[in-house]
Amino acid sequence: MGLFGAFSAKPTKDAVATAAKAIQTGQIQGKDQLDQGYDQAADLYGQAGGLFGNLASSYGQGSKLYADALGVNGKDASIAARSAYTATPGYTFNLDQGLQGLQRTRAVNGTLASGNADTDAMKFASGLASQDFNTWLQNLSGYDGKTLAATTGQAGTLGALGNLAYQTGAGKAGIDVNAGNAVAQGAYKVGEAEQKANENKLGALLGVANLAGSAFGGLAGNGNAVSNIGKNLTSAFSIFG
Repeated sequence: MGLFGAFSAKPTKDAVATAAKAIQTGQIQGKDQLDQGYDQAADLYGQAGGLFGNLASSYGQGSKLYADALGVNGKDASIAARSAYTATPGYTFNLDQGLQGLQRTRAVNGTLASGNADTDAMKFASGLASQDFNTWLQNLSGYDGKTLAATTGQAGTLGALGNLAYQTGAGKAGIDVNAGNAVAQGAYKVGEAEQKANENKLGALLGVANLAGSAFGGLAGNGNAVSNIGKNLTSAFSIFG
């Protein structure tokens, strides 16, 4: 190897090239890990969203029945909803007990056979039925809150999944930016090394030229000495390869 080999930027180039390959490998692995994490989280979010969706669908039926019973969706829907009404388990018992109580009261008062007895019985039965129906409606009204909670949960999973996708994209972009900065820094170092090597080469050449100038200055007029110096310089420059 010539003397200029000592002033070469090749070692720096080789080191930077090796580092660039390592950076590229890390870049690929980092993105792969982000993709794997996203896929796993997306699957779990999907499962949770499916559960919330099933609940929303189930609770939604109760909400619709409640709205139909209130007449929100028209007369036909209201009639159909009311046909779905069934008395509570204690309704029949309460009705029987109430009517029997009225009969006993009328018997004590001697008015059991009067028309008022029938009127009181109908009022009691109607009031009890209305109370029981309102209880049924009240129970149905709870489905609105449940439906809202389920749909909110489902929307939350979609929002979380969207945020995860954004974070994954941002993470990949960050990896690319960092890798690009590292490679650019390596290229800058190569440029510095090449500039330094060229400066060193130039310095070596100037040093040899100065020596030659000094020799020529001291041997002016001596032809043989000058000829020998010329040969020696030719030999000296040959070591630069």
